[in-house]
Amino acid sequence: MKCEGKVSIVTGGAAGIGEATSLALAREGAHVAVLDVDGKRAEMVSAAVRKIGRKSIPIPTDVSDSEEVDRSVQRVLKEFGRIDILVNNAGICQVVSSIEKITEQDWDRMLAINLKGVFLFSKAVMGIMKRQKAGKIINMGSLAGKVGGITTGAHYAASKAGVMCFTKSLAKELAPFGVHVNAIAPGVIETDMTRMLTGGDWKNYLSIIPLGRIGLVEELARVVVFLASDDASYITGEIIDVNGGQFMD
Repeated sequence: MKCEGKVSIVTGGAAGIGEATSLALAREGAHVAVLDVDGKRAEMVSAAVRKIGRKSIPIPTDVSDSEEVDRSVQRVLKEFGRIDILVNNAGICQVVSSIEKITEQDWDRMLAINLKGVFLFSKAVMGIMKRQKAGKIINMGSLAGKVGGITTGAHYAASKAGVMCFTKSLAKELAPFGVHVNAIAPGVIETDMTRMLTGGDWKNYLSIIPLGRIGLVEELARVVVFLASDDASYITGEIIDVNGGQFMD
């Protein structure tokens, strides 16, 4: 039980990597607030967490809306009395083949959800964690944020690069208070989002992934659990690559 008794928030927690993370944290003893724009799916995942034996509440939340973010954080605090783990996982993607085809509205929406949402939630919990003198914030970056995006679009890549740089800034600011901040940079992981981008055809990716397969959401979730646990007690400001060897730095 690496996270026994800890209170966690998982944004975008109702599907894909977020759902797997919510359940993985619960299996390791954490209570989980499942936050997602899709309230019905959030309730389903929250029920699955409770079935594991942990406390859980679903909270419909738009991560790009500062008032909703603040209300959601205060509700978790009221329900559980503390916040130990924040997983900033909520994000969107878009199939765009050219920067010329990205509209201003596309750009603004992508950065509002993928980057601004991380900022808003981190800001909302950091005071709580500073008072506790402890906490773990784990942000979801992307390989595209390191190498640029083509299929996913330049605006997606830019948003994820911002997430990873913000992670380092936040880690430096919160380290004196015993709060750890890290990010994960996934490669190609099998989710509804990536199936939308590829049509379920992984052939082009398999040839450039040394391990020769697509990653699973459970593999990402295990890295989140590691970073949320005391096993990562001397790690902060780090970007963990989880990409099957597709990109090595």
